[in-house]
Amino acid sequence: MSAPPFTLLFTDEATDILQGLAQPHYWDKLQKARQGLRLLRDVGPSHPGLNRHRYQSMTRPSGEPLWESYLDKQTPSAWRVFWVHAGADTLRILTLGPHP
Repeated sequence: MSAPPFTLLFTDEATDILQGLAQPHYWDKLQKARQGLRLLRDVGPSHPGLNRHRYQSMTRPSGEPLWESYLDKQTPSAWRVFWVHAGADTLRILTLGPHP
């Protein structure tokens, strides 16, 4: 993996979720999502606040590891972002949502 900044590529699912958060009653979630995604892009997955770790119970069909990072913590149904490495300086954002 190269040094930041990283390019973030979004799946259609992740894009739809972010667009859905644009509703006024989801403002807090949208702000936390934007902040977490900025950290992923500008600092990288190793930022301590993101608490990056491999999602052990699932891998991609190609066998590559699936990662999760915190967007929110210490709240019920804290949100996470799930992503994979898509290249040396690229992360593919698969989805965002509450911790399963």
